[in-house]
Amino acid sequence: MTLDLVPQPRAIFPLRGCFRIPRTGVVAVSDHTLSAAAEAAQAVLPRHRTAVAATRVPASLTLRHGRGPRPGGYRLTIAGDGAEIVAASPSAVCHGVQTLRQIAAQSPAGAWPALRIDDWPAFANRGVYLDVSRGRVPKIERFLQAADLLAAHKVNQIQLYIEHTFAFRGHPDIGRGASPLTPGDILALDARCRRRCIELVPSLACFGHLAKVLRLPAYRQLAEDWGIGRYTSPDAHTIPAWARRKGWSLAPANPAAHRFLDALFAEFLPLFSSGQFNVCCDETMDLGMGQSYALARRKGRGRLYLDHILRLRDLAGKYGKRILFWGDIIRRYPELIPEIPKDVTVLDWGYTHDHPFERVKDFRGAGVPFYVCPGTSGWCSLFPRLPEAAANIRGFVAAGRRHGAAGVLNTDWGDGGHFNFLELSWHGLLCGAEQAWNPDADPASFTRRFARVFLGTGDAGLVRAIDDLGRISGLCVDGYYQSVWQHIFFARPDSGLFAPAARGAWVYQGDRIEKRDIVLDARLGRQTLARLGVISKALDRAAGAPGADPNAILPYWSFAVATLAHAARKLTILGNGGRDSAGRRRGLRREMAGLLRGFQQLWRARNRPSEIRITVARYRAAMRALERG
Repeated sequence: MTLDLVPQPRAIFPLRGCFRIPRTGVVAVSDHTLSAAAEAAQAVLPRHRTAVAATRVPASLTLRHGRGPRPGGYRLTIAGDGAEIVAASPSAVCHGVQTLRQIAAQSPAGAWPALRIDDWPAFANRGVYLDVSRGRVPKIERFLQAADLLAAHKVNQIQLYIEHTFAFRGHPDIGRGASPLTPGDILALDARCRRRCIELVPSLACFGHLAKVLRLPAYRQLAEDWGIGRYTSPDAHTIPAWARRKGWSLAPANPAAHRFLDALFAEFLPLFSSGQFNVCCDETMDLGMGQSYALARRKGRGRLYLDHILRLRDLAGKYGKRILFWGDIIRRYPELIPEIPKDVTVLDWGYTHDHPFERVKDFRGAGVPFYVCPGTSGWCSLFPRLPEAAANIRGFVAAGRRHGAAGVLNTDWGDGGHFNFLELSWHGLLCGAEQAWNPDADPASFTRRFARVFLGTGDAGLVRAIDDLGRISGLCVDGYYQSVWQHIFFARPDSGLFAPAARGAWVYQGDRIEKRDIVLDARLGRQTLARLGVISKALDRAAGAPGADPNAILPYWSFAVATLAHAARKLTILGNGGRDSAGRRRGLRREMAGLLRGFQQLWRARNRPSEIRITVARYRAAMRALERG
């Protein structure tokens, strides 16, 4: 039989025969340290009891300590008299059980095929980074479900990006109106993660990206711009427009800033069992341009930045944590990279298919531990840009493997209000999980294996539809950030997007990503609508199949197709060669109103109210523009 497994194991050796599973029996464990693995095994052997392994006492499944094929690896053997998983650590035994669960799901009822699997990870740390600060905070049951699903695919680290979405008792204004996570939420998720052999690493914005905190009256004096947009440096005009928000960064020259952070750490860090802490510190575009201008002139902006990192290292150390931080700013000061302490980990990120991945050798050369940090390419898009995500993930993983990265942290962001649902990102999340475990896995079969393992269907039409959906969404044109379809979706009728001009664009042909000139016209809209029609039918067929979509994500995918279709239809009307009229614009407005209702329903089903108003406002602005037109 053909097994579609994610991550794809290193080596599978078929054996003769099969194991006929008794209705009742025993899952045998070496000792109490394998209790989490035994708990996971209950999913495939629900009528079996757990017992300590004993000589000459038969068991359907034996979980025991022993030498694995490689560090972090396991050996899974299925023979006629039962199955056995052997590994050197409890977590590695858990990973073997997860592989067995996928095999069981694809096997005939009551039997497992005889085989041996030798499997091991390429990276010790295989993480996922989920943004919960750009508008959406999932309900706690969704976090718990995500932990279960990520563990099932051998992810062993989760981080949540938090700017203001935590309920600090000592600072209640932070997070008010954003449905913040509570200490109880963190404790529950940390406990679930530990049971699933996952490390929940705390993450908190500690420098830049703090506008939602520092614009509050109580904290304005801590901001580089005094919270009012005032800068002293003559170079302030170089701050990019997206970072020119009041209260963007903390002022490291203000001693009260570090006292403030210490107060937050005191409430936040003790909730986590992890010994690590991601202090973020990325994109500090106004560093040293306001309150800290004089200090930056004296010490240099790079030194000012590194000193802040070192101060955070000391503060985190009070709570028994070692820090990680994003590496984009320190890259601007390469002479300071060797001064990064060796107990600090750099998170090297970049999200394009053509990112200069080999730059990671800069950290390796300085002896600084680092992770490679690709992304799912789902943000600023109506559906993830799957070819870009795959190229970005594989490019980073390959470079990290060559240069000794300590781990892989696959990121999923929510820029612009987080209108991209987490449910849309699972293809990219599991692509990253597979690459972090086995970079030699077959890329050509990944979507097929993903569909069978995660969506519960082997429908070849669905596999083609997923790949084409990713290619459609991946269309990016010069001058517009990420997928152009989300720009068209929210665009006013008088937008320059509808001008009859050729534009440079990244387009997708099979597995190739090419740059060419295109025109965003009515013809492109009609072609895209035809492709989306095929995709929509494939999704509907898959959703209706018995046993398919066990995680109920296809309604979110169908909604994404509907939003892309709206954008394409908008192009057929407002684009060059389109049939524009007041009646057709009213039709677009009615369609968008229906999509808004669908968006709100899907959001509320799995997420807290949080800041849904951000995306609702964008919908309504686009609808008003169509009405005025």
